[in-house]
Amino acid sequence: MDKTVIIGLYLDDFSLLNRITSKIKSKEFILRHIKEIPPNDKNISVIISKDRIHDCNLPQVQPKNLEILELRIRCAFYDCHELIAGIDPGGTNGLAVVGSNRILYQNEFENIDNLVQIIKTINEEIGLNLIKIGTGSPPERNQIINSLQRFSNLIKLVSENHSGSGSHAAAATRIALRKEVLEKPKDYEPQGGEIAWVQQESRRLSKGLVTIDKKLAHQILVGKINMSDAIKKYTNKIKM
Repeated sequence: MDKTVIIGLYLDDFSLLNRITSKIKSKEFILRHIKEIPPNDKNISVIISKDRIHDCNLPQVQPKNLEILELRIRCAFYDCHELIAGIDPGGTNGLAVVGSNRILYQNEFENIDNLVQIIKTINEEIGLNLIKIGTGSPPERNQIINSLQRFSNLIKLVSENHSGSGSHAAAATRIALRKEVLEKPKDYEPQGGEIAWVQQESRRLSKGLVTIDKKLAHQILVGKINMSDAIKKYTNKIKM
C-alpha cells in the first residue's frame, strides 16, 4: 500500500481487541482506540468494530477470520470488491490477492489445506472474481484445483514461462496480474522416476514402516490424494 491507514478500534471486548492488535503487523497501519464514532474524521481511515455501525460514513470492518484482517482493512480503505487471487503451486505455495491494480495480500503456505481454507474464507468474507493458478508443479497444482472444485467456474490457469525469480508470494502476484490465461494445462502423466521418488518419500515419511504402491503414488502426482492420506490408506490396506 502507498498510504498510511489509521484504524479506529471501536471495541470494548478486550479479548478480541488483544487478538486484533496481535494480528495487525504491517507498518502501514496505525492503531487508535476510540470510544466514540466520529461523524467524519480525517484522522480515522477505517473503523474496526464487533457489530455493524449504522449512520457511520467511515469504512468499517467487523472481523471474522483474523488471518485475513489486513486484507479486509485494505479492501475497505480502497473500496475494492472485484478481487483476483493468484496461486503459485509448489512445495511452498504462494498466494496473492489483487484488486483495483493494487497488491492487497501476500502469503506463503507449506500446507495446501491451509491455503485452500484461506481462499474459501476470502470468498466468504469479501468475494473473489477469479482464481488464477500457475501451471508449474503439476502434483500440487492438480491437488489445489481438486480442492477448489466448488470454485471451478472462477479458476483460470496461467503459464509460468518467463515468470522470473523471487519469492513464492511474488510469483503468485505475477500470476494474479497476468492477463493471458489458459483454458486447461498440458496433459500431465507422471513418469516412472517421479513415481519411484514418491514411493521413496512415503517410506521416509512413514519412518520406514511402509512404501505405498505405484497406483497411490500416481494419484499423489495427479493431485487426487495427499501423501498423508495415501500412507494411511496403504497402511490400512496391508493390515486387512
